[in-house]
Amino acid sequence: MLHTKTFFCLLLIGFSFNIKAQDSIRLFKTLNNQYNQERDFKNNFYYNPASMSGYSTSSFSEFSVGYQDNKENAYRQQLGNGSKGLMIKAQSFQKLKPNRSVWGSASYQNLKMSSVKWNETLDYERIAPYITSDSVGGKLNLERYQFAGGYLEKMDRWTVAGQISYSAQMGYRSKDPRLESKTSDLRINAGVNYRIFREYEAGVFGEFNKYTQNNSIQFQSLLGRPYVYLMSGLGFSNYLFNGGTRPTNTFEEFAYKGGIQISNKQGRDFYLQAVIGKANNIKSYNDGSNTYNDISDLKNEEFKLEGAKFFNINEKHRIGLLAGYTSSRKTGSEYGYSMNTSIMTQIFKREAYRRDNYIATVKGFYQYNQERFSITAVPFFGYEEIKERRLYPNSGQKFVYSYFGLNADYKQQINNNQMLTFQPYFYKRMVNQSINALSTTANPAVDEWVLQDYMFQASDINAFGAVLRYDFKLDKLPAFFVSAQYQTQKIQEKNNNFAAASIGITF
Repeated sequence: MLHTKTFFCLLLIGFSFNIKAQDSIRLFKTLNNQYNQERDFKNNFYYNPASMSGYSTSSFSEFSVGYQDNKENAYRQQLGNGSKGLMIKAQSFQKLKPNRSVWGSASYQNLKMSSVKWNETLDYERIAPYITSDSVGGKLNLERYQFAGGYLEKMDRWTVAGQISYSAQMGYRSKDPRLESKTSDLRINAGVNYRIFREYEAGVFGEFNKYTQNNSIQFQSLLGRPYVYLMSGLGFSNYLFNGGTRPTNTFEEFAYKGGIQISNKQGRDFYLQAVIGKANNIKSYNDGSNTYNDISDLKNEEFKLEGAKFFNINEKHRIGLLAGYTSSRKTGSEYGYSMNTSIMTQIFKREAYRRDNYIATVKGFYQYNQERFSITAVPFFGYEEIKERRLYPNSGQKFVYSYFGLNADYKQQINNNQMLTFQPYFYKRMVNQSINALSTTANPAVDEWVLQDYMFQASDINAFGAVLRYDFKLDKLPAFFVSAQYQTQKIQEKNNNFAAASIGITF
């Protein structure tokens, strides 16, 4: 981890030496391009790295340092009731030539997560339901590192691009249960676009992903220790391997995705894309020995379809419409072992868990541009259905949600060297249907946790928030900014509050 920190510092120094004085273009015009709201609106379009050719007509970079504080009164116990800590981030897009671009990013987070219970693993959403749990938990220290870099080149009708990203986490606790967990996540993306006719392009792209998580739990107290469960979903666990004194787990995942894309004018007119992907995550376990036993195999199949269309109404008004659909199915297989001999022997592997998730979204886009200000509004609507069930024994739950909300952005030039940005937003989640078909376990504490988690997922959510940012530029120096964000979320008549602030430079 020391080498990772050293590399991160060197990368940030490299970004700093790359600072260029902004030219005579007004700050408003420069930042209105750098933080283009349409680019954020169609962010999935750039999942194909070959489509980064239309990302921006000019180069830009940013470096920032921030602090966040998240306090939750209604929460899922396995995710904790809040976090606070520091974040450092650098990112850059450079147009080297009209036909050649590079981009990159790096970030570091140091967070303290509060009251994490029933979960002694990281990346819960990725590996659930096969987490390791205990009834004590506690505060968790978490460090995150992320690096990414991409390259693109256009050759006549062809555009070829690739990107490599790597992220790592380290979570640990200094009191019983003493968790130590490390993750690594490597992604390699590549894409090729071909100009068919005029500005119409067709593209293919793909991604390879290798993910690993290693975690262990130790106890030093002489007065006792909590019981450790290897969960298998909806409160049930692996009775054979529960109760280990030095439990060690390894999650190893290989995944791939592939997609096709059709667009006009580099996505500024329209685009349509489809992506399919598969992942296979195997969990292995040992309890202080040199032998690891596979105990679960979690497969994830995904399909995504998205399209968007944009229109210009004279030079000042621009509107757009985006529709998307996502389906994913997680299927968990579990291993059975025999202990009738001196050597533990695998005797079966059976499918015992399934989680289906379907999401449909529709977003609108409106932007009004003037010389000294711009206004953007993005209303959105969504529908989501989640079915989760397991066998041996039978248990399940179902949720159907509707979403709607609005994201707005207002940028105002104060003078040639100062600018103000205000971004209010709100969203609402409504529960259309919730079905509790959960079976009880032999453990009242686990049953209480599972029921509390069900009630959280069966609750409406209302959220309001805003981001305020001030940019200013001094002579012969890069532009500076300071920003603040606040959000309040209401769930089960309780409020969850989030606040963040950051300072940085753009160049």
